[in-house]
Amino acid sequence: MAELSPLRRRMIEDMTIRNLSPATQRSYVHAVA
Repeated sequence: MAELSPLRRRMIEDMTIRNLSPATQRSYVHAVA
C-alpha cells in the first residue's frame, strides 16, 4: 500500500479501534482518497 498520510492513517487506526471490518475501512478510505 502506498504511504499513508497522517490523517488517513489516524482514521484507519480509529476504525480499527472501533472494530470496523476491513471492507468497511476500505470503502471509507476510497471515499476520502
